[in-house]
Amino acid sequence: MPSHIHFQSIGATDQARAVAFYTEKLGFEVERDEAYGDDRWIFVQLPGAQTMLQIAKESAITPSDKPALVLLCDDVDADVVALRNLGVPIHLGPDTAPWDPSTRWAMIHDSEGNLILLQTVGGQ
Repeated sequence: MPSHIHFQSIGATDQARAVAFYTEKLGFEVERDEAYGDDRWIFVQLPGAQTMLQIAKESAITPSDKPALVLLCDDVDADVVALRNLGVPIHLGPDTAPWDPSTRWAMIHDSEGNLILLQTVGGQ
């Protein structure tokens, strides 16, 4: 049986800009950046995580009202302050989740327009 998710792809019209966003704003580290034909095979991951995020080249991104990525935070309220200080616009929140009163959440867009849900689950 599977042990964990190896990687999830997220689209980027500008891979370098996306890598800069995930490393400089969200604390990811580049795990791999290699040529792949006419493209790049780019993976980033949070320190200590097993799951990676692939920054996949796309010619166009279709904005969605559903998160492309959900990230767990120790303190989403503090992280929202830190992200604002880094110049990241906050799309929604932070607020108490209507689906669970012990969960706090906020949403941002990455540099490519992908919606990201940040949450602190169960009053962590």
